[in-house]
Amino acid sequence: MENNYNEKLMCEGTTYTVGMNDGCIMKDVIYTGTKQFYGKTMMCFETKKRSERTVNPSYFSFSVEQGTEMNEITYQQGKEVSWEN
Repeated sequence: MENNYNEKLMCEGTTYTVGMNDGCIMKDVIYTGTKQFYGKTMMCFETKKRSERTVNPSYFSFSVEQGTEMNEITYQQGKEVSWEN
């Protein structure tokens, strides 16, 4: 069995329901990637109302992937891929 230490937990542009270890739940948020905050990698999400949410991975408890649909992030990713071809 090969160990892959660079495997991503979430896919950018995908909609999730995310739970924190304090019981807080964020429904229907779009994962946009990560950012550095004072040297710590933070998980970034966007709501459907275009509000940004940042989560410390230490407080991350679970995620449930929702059905895939077109959103602003997947639209931009599709445009980038089409320009490469």
